[in-house]
Amino acid sequence: MFNPFPGLRPFEADEDHLFFGREKEIDELLRRLRLCRFLSIIGTSGSGKSSLVRSGLIPSLYGGFMVNTSPSWRIAIMRPGEDPVRHLAAALNSPDVIGTTGELEGTNSVLLEATLQRGTRGLVEAVRQARALSGDNLLIVVDQFEELFRFRRNAQLENSRNEAAAFVKLLLEATRQEEIPIYVVITMRSDFIGDCMDFVGLPEAVNSGSYLVPRMSRDELRSAITGPVAVGGGNIAQRLVLRLLNDLGDDYDQLPILQHALMRTWDHWAQRSPSTDAIDIEDYEAIGTFRHALSIHAEEAYEETGSDDAKRITERIFKALTDTFSDNRGIRRPTSVEDLTGICETSETEVIRIVEIFRRPGRSFLMPPADTSLEQQSIVDLSHESLMRCWARLVGWTAQEKVSAEIYDRLSDATLWCEEGRAGLWRNPELEVGQKWVRENRPTAAWARRYNSNFVQVMNFLDRSEAERQRLSDESKRERQKKLRQTQWAAGILGSLLLIALFLAYFALRQTRRAEENLRWAQKAVDESLSSAGSEQAREASDVPGMEEFRKKLLDKAQTFYSLLAQKNSTDLDLRIQEAEAHSRLGDINRLTGRYKEAAQEYNEAIIRLTDLAKQHPDRNDLRQALGYAHNWLGETIRGAWENNSAVDAYGPPDAEKEYSEAIRLQEDLRNEQPENAVYQQELARTYYNRGIIHFRLKDVQNAQLDFRKAITLLEPLGSSSSPAADADTNPDPAQDLARVYNDYAIMVSSMGQTKEAQALYEKAITLAEQLVKKRPENREYKMELAKYYSAEARMLAFAGQLRPAEIQSQRALELVEQLAVPTPSLSTKMAEALELRAELVQSQDPGEAKALTDRAFDLLNKVDTNSASSTLYMNIGANYIELASYKLQNGDRAGAAAVLSHLDEILPHLSADDQKEITEHYQNLRRRLQTGPTKH
Repeated sequence: MFNPFPGLRPFEADEDHLFFGREKEIDELLRRLRLCRFLSIIGTSGSGKSSLVRSGLIPSLYGGFMVNTSPSWRIAIMRPGEDPVRHLAAALNSPDVIGTTGELEGTNSVLLEATLQRGTRGLVEAVRQARALSGDNLLIVVDQFEELFRFRRNAQLENSRNEAAAFVKLLLEATRQEEIPIYVVITMRSDFIGDCMDFVGLPEAVNSGSYLVPRMSRDELRSAITGPVAVGGGNIAQRLVLRLLNDLGDDYDQLPILQHALMRTWDHWAQRSPSTDAIDIEDYEAIGTFRHALSIHAEEAYEETGSDDAKRITERIFKALTDTFSDNRGIRRPTSVEDLTGICETSETEVIRIVEIFRRPGRSFLMPPADTSLEQQSIVDLSHESLMRCWARLVGWTAQEKVSAEIYDRLSDATLWCEEGRAGLWRNPELEVGQKWVRENRPTAAWARRYNSNFVQVMNFLDRSEAERQRLSDESKRERQKKLRQTQWAAGILGSLLLIALFLAYFALRQTRRAEENLRWAQKAVDESLSSAGSEQAREASDVPGMEEFRKKLLDKAQTFYSLLAQKNSTDLDLRIQEAEAHSRLGDINRLTGRYKEAAQEYNEAIIRLTDLAKQHPDRNDLRQALGYAHNWLGETIRGAWENNSAVDAYGPPDAEKEYSEAIRLQEDLRNEQPENAVYQQELARTYYNRGIIHFRLKDVQNAQLDFRKAITLLEPLGSSSSPAADADTNPDPAQDLARVYNDYAIMVSSMGQTKEAQALYEKAITLAEQLVKKRPENREYKMELAKYYSAEARMLAFAGQLRPAEIQSQRALELVEQLAVPTPSLSTKMAEALELRAELVQSQDPGEAKALTDRAFDLLNKVDTNSASSTLYMNIGANYIELASYKLQNGDRAGAAAVLSHLDEILPHLSADDQKEITEHYQNLRRRLQTGPTKH
């Protein structure tokens, strides 16, 4: 009893008694070869081309099954590799073909190669001169013919294009002549068929004698499984045969992988109990099945190599034997033991030891077979390309090798361009990439020769680039040291001005305090902006003159604040919560400024962090509340992007609905736990009507109605209560939310032709909005929304033919909008704040611009009700004038200083007592300094 399955390698000619399932294909090959002496056997990788020729066609020829020809055959089998003509000469030099043995063997090989290179009839002449056929036929099998295409493209091999063309002409000419019975069979992957166009005459030859290897039928596959088992003396369970056929499915080009899985299954069965049981599913599953057996088996061999150094050598060997750089389709790259030794920077003995591990009987991952001894010039190769696809580790190695080769190729180009004067040495970040490549890959000249011969120049280029980088760094360091010495000298001169330095330090501290307060202003401003812009219905409120630009400045300042907060990565729980919520705020900011993609990213980051925190602290309701907030506004972001035709990655309306639903789940849980919490109830209602909007946009009227009604049910008790659900600065008045729902619901009902019901809903929305305006007449947002409700009802009434009521509502909307068009005192005050803050920021770089900005801020305050401006703002403006006057005095500009100080008399009445005292003290000191010192001319 023996294992009849070869594994990944193809069946050989002496294994034809184990080769089943291809009887019809063998007969067809014999017929076609008789009619055409140049036969191309084409198929996908793993379709069994090599086995069909070696264990099917060749034994049939030896058996005399090809009619009308001599039954005696001499057969030379070769692969093009990196020297196709030499490999052809070596194959012909076999004693079984036209070669000799003994002392003349080496000489005959040289003569054969020389004859082949003499001309297009070189093969014919070589056979004639050998005088060895004497009635025999000669068959030349060129396996893996696609290697010739890689050889032709190899720019590192001198004259490779001409040699490849000459090799093809030798084969074609030998099959065209009639004097000597020479036949040629090539096997080629079907994805390389187009490469034949690079050779004159080859497409015509392939067309006239091609055979596309067909898929094996289910019965043929069954025969290929059960036939060898019977010959090997075993027995296989029928359920395992069915399992194998089902696992193989439509992947009929995976025959080597199937053979490997069967080989491993047999070995497992043989170790278990071969004398009593049939090979069964338990043996098959124990080796990892068809899908994983190859990778598991290869990993076993990899672990057997031993030390980390041996594993590193293994990695380099397999990277050398694969090629995805010159051809993305991935092909094998046969390499000699000698070259592998140079690439791996190790001994020949160690390379052979590792190769033996991967080609021992029962593995056959590498070729030549285990019974062939390895020497310095022995060619090592993968037994099949499927190893490149199925061994997970090798897949990663080939990807790394491709990247490494691409970097080396870039370096080679850069080196050439530098030598030609078309480019300079590398600097960072390119230099860092090159140095990292050297550290991680440790390239050698032997490795680099496979791609080009510029290795020495490339490494010299990197060394020169590093030397130039170091020179520039040293030069920059010397420049910094020079400036440092100048600064130290200036500091010594200014040492006598200690009082002035202390004075400036005091104001620096004061400026820091004001900067911190400004950040708090920015945070408060954006929180107010975000709460007031909680729905897209209120966005028009910002469109008064200058307000949108001012709003953007506030949002930009807050974005800086929250970006810094989100990057803290604290271990403190409260800070971690603030960091997570900061991402929600950044999402709000990006959403309000129309950056939907960035907003979605920030909301997703907030969701990830808050989900993790909520799992760790399930008792924290504030975490679940914040998580529901993030899901809801992510849904709003997706909807906003969709409605504005602004793509957000792969998101669409169904994703928005999903986010709303998740927010509702969280908010429903919170409300059920605390039904008395009005904030939870209002947030849940808001999410319901947001989801109702997206349902309506998606024409899902039934679910939209359900969501709107649910929102109304939740909000009506809150909207009619005397106290709001939350502070108006952080959450809209429930009546405002309820009015919005009535309006949106009315729009949907109106679109369905239900004018009467829609009018009732509009009237409810208008009544609530009028109450809000009456309660807070200074609130521009309430007025804008009321105007919108008037307009929406007017449009519906006009469409229904009720023109008089439509005119009344339209006139009311127009009057409100005209009121809103007048700039507000609060807008002027906010603008003054922004101008004052800008003056602080540019004061050290451009005092002139700082004074102009401060003057503009002061002028704005003079034009509005002073009660609308805080004393802190006046204090900041006064401090700016103090600093500007001090700066002008230091530069000898007494007149300019006096002009700046003249504004302080008007500012002092608006300050608190403590601030008046502080400003007055500095004011008097500066006035005394004005009495002395030269005037700037």
